[in-house]
Formats: sequence, structure tokens, C-alpha cells
Amino acid sequence: MKNTLVRTGRKPARRFAIAMAAGSMMLAACSSAEVADTTTTTVPEEAAMVDTMGAFGPGCEAVPADGEGSFAGMADDPAGTAASNNPVLSTLVTAVVEADLVDTLNSDGPFTIFAPTNDAFAAVPEDVLAAVLADKDLLTSVLTYHVIGGESLDAEALGAAGDKATVETGSVEFGSDGTTVNGANVICSNVPVANGTVHIVDSVLLPQVALDAIAAMSEGSMEEDGAMDEDGAMDEGSMEEALAPSGPACASVPASGEGSFNGMADDPAATAASNNPFLTTLVTAVVEADLVDTLNSDGPFTIFAPVNDAFAALPEDQLAAVLADKDLLTSVLTYHVIGGQYSSAELVAAGSLETVNGGEVTFGESGGNITVNGATSVCMDVPTANATVHLIDTVLLPSS
Repeated sequence: MKNTLVRTGRKPARRFAIAMAAGSMMLAACSSAEVADTTTTTVPEEAAMVDTMGAFGPGCEAVPADGEGSFAGMADDPAGTAASNNPVLSTLVTAVVEADLVDTLNSDGPFTIFAPTNDAFAAVPEDVLAAVLADKDLLTSVLTYHVIGGESLDAEALGAAGDKATVETGSVEFGSDGTTVNGANVICSNVPVANGTVHIVDSVLLPQVALDAIAAMSEGSMEEDGAMDEDGAMDEGSMEEALAPSGPACASVPASGEGSFNGMADDPAATAASNNPFLTTLVTAVVEADLVDTLNSDGPFTIFAPVNDAFAALPEDQLAAVLADKDLLTSVLTYHVIGGQYSSAELVAAGSLETVNGGEVTFGESGGNITVNGATSVCMDVPTANATVHLIDTVLLPSS
């Protein structure tokens, strides 16, 4: 990862942030697949096999109930052919054909394949997708990053493994239950094909070579448009356009209204949080600590905002005790705030920073998402009028 000079209150060059933003646009789309009956009644032996293989997940309902594109039909064919018969994967098939990988995916294997849906590809900006499709080497890198060679792994095996090297040679990381890969959701797990196992995913996965290429494309475009100053820093008006929120929970943020990304971008941090249904417990805590005006002041701030589930994970008596002790509550909340605005890439480059509380937080990266003291950002780089907000899955606790 490229080191970035971090300057408080200054928005420096965001080569990697742009790449991650473009990548996150790819990591965004397919939770709205149509629902169809997947019960197979006409071929009992094949149906029994599919049940044994254990295909599951919300996206499985969009797979045809019968025919060559059904679970039973795909189980008879090798991966390249099976995908070509599934209407949910037609864009992937186009990419595989462009990269001349059909014969490879139809070979003996075995393979474990992460197959992005049409909606996942549709979330890619048209110019980026066109550029990748036009560059056979880059396209091959992206597609082979979705394939594990020599093993046919179900969700349980993926979860137990934790991570695996891909045919592209990069590594992908899995959630403990095997239903996420690099933070993307597997919406239909354990789909059988004749030469392996397919996991249908809601996002296009990006190896580092693709992130670097997209960063170069984006930076070149911004330089041509005058979006970067002579020092290589993005100007104020271009930053929001280039850096988009990303992470598995971003797809659940309201699409419109004051709680949407556009709505929150117009409001200072405390007001923006009050309009977001994921942050109601945090808002209650901020009100109890009389920090609303502080978080609505000029800033700028970087805020790590625990979602409701993060507070719900705390024992009830502990949460009640903290809410009842204003000084302690203020200490906890200000431990989630840094002076100055930092993107996810800048935080990782910085390694650690001091909080308003006076303590220090440490940053890392896991599956394309930043980590803060081990907590994971579930939606990062959310803009507000005076802050950059990173939604996290855990309440951070200062040593005091």
C-alpha cells in the first residue's frame, strides 16, 4: 500500500483511496435479485444431490427452478458451461469469453469459484468496466482472482480456512461462516458444478493490480479535468465525487432522504447521525453526554460511529452504567473522534492517531475494510458536512 502524507484538516492526494472507492463501487450491488421457486420435483435424483450439496442463501431463489441453468442442470456441467446457462451470470460469462477462459474453467479442476452476479457488474462505472474488458491481461487478473485452484470448497471449509490463495496469486479472506469473501456477501453458497463448487457473490472482487490500474485511470482523469492541484492533492470540490462510501453495510443505508449518503453529506455529524437508522443508540449517547453541539461544530473531524448492534453487544448493566456516568460516557465517545478529516486509506497509512479523548487508536486493513483497534468498519468514508464518518461494528473503549 502506498504511504500517504497525512495532514490534519488538509485533504491530500488519494491514489489508493480512489482505487478503494472505485473498488467499493464494484463492491455494492446484488441484494435485489428476483425471487423464484427453486424446488426441483421432476428429477428426484438430481434434487437429492443438490440438497446434499447444500446450496443456500438469499440469492439462491433467483436461480431458475429447472432447465440447464437450475441447480440440477449446473451440477451436470463444468463451470464455464454452467455459468453460461444461468441468466444471473450473463455478464460474467461475457467477461470470461473476452478473457478466453472458457476452456480453462471447463477443465478438470477442481475449482472453487466466486461468481459475481449481473447486478454486481452493473454497479461498476461504465468507463471502468469498459477499460477492464478492453485490457485482456487486466481482465484475466480480475477473473482469476475469483478462482481457487485444486480444491472444491464449500462454505464451511472456506470459513475454517480463513483465507486462500487464488489462481491470480493474490489472497482472499473469508468470514467465519464462509459467507463473505473480502467483505463481499456470498448470496448463494455451495452451488454444485461438475468440476467444482461455485459461490455466487454480490460484488466484483479486485486484486491489487486492478486497484492500482483503476487508481491510475481515476487519477489521470482527474488531472485532465483539473481536479487535482499542482501538489497532487485533490481540490475540495472533487474529493466527494472521487471517494465513495464502501463496506458491506453501505448497501443498507437508505437510498434517499436525510438518512441517505447525500442527505448526510449536507448535515454536520451529529445531525447526520440522528437521521441514520443504524446509529440511534449512538445518538442517544451523544445527547446524554451533551456533545451534539460539539459534533455539529466546524470541525473537521474523523468519527468512528458504532452501529446499534455494536452497542447491543455490550452487557446491559455495563451500557446502563456508562450512560449514567456523564464523564465516563464523554470519555468513551470522544475516544471515537479524531481532529481533522481522514479517509480510510489515510488512516491505514497513518497507522495510529490520537483521539480527542487523548488516547490512541490503531488502524489496519482486513478484507478491504479498515480496522480500528480490531473493530471493523462496516461502511467507511461516509461524508458529512464537517466530518468523515466510518461506521464500525464494535464500541471502542479507552484504557481509562
